[in-house]
Amino acid sequence: GAAAQSLMSEWGARIMRQVERQKHYPVAAGGAAGTVGVALALGPDGALLAASVAQPSGNAALDLAAVAAVRAAVPFPTAPTGLMAGRYEFRLRVRFEP
Repeated sequence: GAAAQSLMSEWGARIMRQVERQKHYPVAAGGAAGTVGVALALGPDGALLAASVAQPSGNAALDLAAVAAVRAAVPFPTAPTGLMAGRYEFRLRVRFEP
């Protein structure tokens, strides 16, 4: 419902802030800019269950750096009270500028 949707977007925003803090522009990207769509799955305890590139940026170094930022940001905040599933899927858009 709407309440769960609201909790998910609030949680997603907190997750994104944590990933942004771990983001580092890779030298190997050679000055390219791009946005990487990363799919991640979290447990209710904030554990990272999976992370992969869902939408490549067209630059392999940026794609790797986006997944690395997600992995470096663990542990994530726990699920807000009111969310009950065992697994949650998020899509993040990680933007890189040289």
